[in-house]
Amino acid sequence: MASKIGRTRRRLRTSSRTVLSAVAITSLTATGVVVYAGAASAAVPKFPDNIVVFPDRDFVSVEGYMDPFYAGQTALLEVTRGSTVIGSAKAVISGTDVAFEVNHPGGVCWGAGTSHQVTPDIRPGDVVSLTLPDGLKDETTVADTYVTKDMTLNGNVITVDGYVAPSVNKAQMEQRIINPDLKDTDVGRRDLRAVPGEITAEAAYTSTLDFPTESTFLATYTFVDPATAAVAASADLGERSMAWQVEDADANRQGLTIAEYGEAGGPGMGGCPAGPGDQGAPTPGTAQVVRSADKTSLSVKWEPVAAQAGAEPVSGYSIMAIGNTVGANGQQVQLGTRTDANATSTTIKNLDPAENYTVEVRSMAGPKMSEAFSTSVAAPVPTDPTQVDTTQPTLTVDPAPVADSTTPVEATSVSVTSDGQVYYTTGTDLVISGGLPSDAAKPYTSPIAITEPTTLHIASFDDAGNYTVTEGMYAPPAPTGEPAPDPVAPAAPTGLTASGGQGSATLRWDAGDASVTGYQVTVYDAGVALTTQPAETTARTQTVTDLTAGKEYGFTVRAMAGTLAGAESAMVMATPQAVTDTVSIGSARWKSGEFRVSGTGSVPGATVTLHYVNADGSIGAAIPRATATVVAAVPPEVGGDWSIRLRNNAAPATNPGRIIAKSSNGGQTAPFTVTRG
Repeated sequence: MASKIGRTRRRLRTSSRTVLSAVAITSLTATGVVVYAGAASAAVPKFPDNIVVFPDRDFVSVEGYMDPFYAGQTALLEVTRGSTVIGSAKAVISGTDVAFEVNHPGGVCWGAGTSHQVTPDIRPGDVVSLTLPDGLKDETTVADTYVTKDMTLNGNVITVDGYVAPSVNKAQMEQRIINPDLKDTDVGRRDLRAVPGEITAEAAYTSTLDFPTESTFLATYTFVDPATAAVAASADLGERSMAWQVEDADANRQGLTIAEYGEAGGPGMGGCPAGPGDQGAPTPGTAQVVRSADKTSLSVKWEPVAAQAGAEPVSGYSIMAIGNTVGANGQQVQLGTRTDANATSTTIKNLDPAENYTVEVRSMAGPKMSEAFSTSVAAPVPTDPTQVDTTQPTLTVDPAPVADSTTPVEATSVSVTSDGQVYYTTGTDLVISGGLPSDAAKPYTSPIAITEPTTLHIASFDDAGNYTVTEGMYAPPAPTGEPAPDPVAPAAPTGLTASGGQGSATLRWDAGDASVTGYQVTVYDAGVALTTQPAETTARTQTVTDLTAGKEYGFTVRAMAGTLAGAESAMVMATPQAVTDTVSIGSARWKSGEFRVSGTGSVPGATVTLHYVNADGSIGAAIPRATATVVAAVPPEVGGDWSIRLRNNAAPATNPGRIIAKSSNGGQTAPFTVTRG
């Protein structure tokens, strides 16, 4: 639904997408190289790609990414607040205008293919990023602007009030009213639009977007027919505030936020995970239980759990020992305690030594409580008191400790096997206290890493409360002093391809082996390597720009292992295409005897010509004498400016209306309305 948002959405005239945001970019000239080294940080995607965010519905539409290299691959979409990922999803790129959508019918749910099983409550300032398989990363920052109340109808005038933060570029905003019923009125389409600046005149209404204060906006719509105003005002949830981070010369809006007044957040379709406010307590973890030999107490330890990002955090734990005997009144005795969120163990005392108990551990998040944790169950109390189990559990440690020795055993890790439950401590902490695991004791779940001299205290408990204890000193092995093996040069990369773009070539290749630390591309002109080459990159793709159009270049790539270079790959060839420039119109005014137009261009020296726009939107005849040359900007600025001023008889006799500027280098603007004055 969001694949064609913007005043003009023409495709860039390139044969392949130029990757700029996550790979090393190298500019080459005939005499030298200007290098923008390293992989750049994530940036706003360039048209025709876009990440459009609907924060009120927690919905994201990913547009474009139609490069055949990406079609069919799985991309990762993440919502980040500060340094915390609060929502994510993986989806397959379609290869069509809409790559995929998240939390919208026909798309995927938040949490698809990831561990973040929550629909994030997207808010202003959050960053929505897209990571592609080749390492490219694009992002949109959610704009802080929104409608604050229902629209107001007064006769034939509608006003819409809203908030806009100082961080929002007011020149890159628009307010819309959406109502499909407007298609059957003199408006003729489903939406109304108000933009900053001079009053916008449509056939059925005029509109303007003003900013009464630094933090408010006011959209005003004045209709020719009051009945049309009434239809527009009947829209249900129809008010929108739109803001975008980047706008190119063709008026394509990138990094777009569409805030829809009154829309509800949370799952946008059935089966998707709940929002953070509706999340229950965290998913249960695991717990271990040891009952004392006299059966009067229980030691309970559990693995802490974390709430989903954005959900209410864990506030504590509930630990209950529930007697298995059901009394005459149908009730069961229970003993227990509640801890804070930092606790990982507790001891329950005053148990009936003749009673069996079931232990339940649950996490709490405010008033919410999780399902019971998975727990080990203590052995039942013997029905015959004379049948008391006094056999200690087995306990084997590898490597075995040396008793009464001050010399530690060398090991990188220590493994433990037992027919009981194993706990351990390090240093001077006791592993047993009162016949149960101490508060400091940790459940053994995997080999214990030895990274420094360490004293281990290890105990194993069986279900009857019997235990076996051992301890020993360990240290990592001392360095052998043997020299490191000579490094081996990595093999030449395979699968190198090159495709020519506008004054550029984009290279891609397959990954090397685990020893590879980077890749070095070499560019050849007529079989001779250029004296200065692109910077080394860790990505498996690199775009080389500022190449001469129409000239065939050769490219190879070699894998690097530190400073050791592997062999070059087979050479591939590519021919860059001509670069199409961009031009824009910043101002166009007409009055009797004077016509003034000014704008910018990306290529100094290009000739700009103004054309009329026909009634059907096509480009009409050139305006006589309306030409100019793009004058280079003062460094370090790039591109340049142009201006046209026709006076007296040279000026058009009437207002030209809508015009288009065309460059001799192929660029052209969107239609621009000439104002009077």
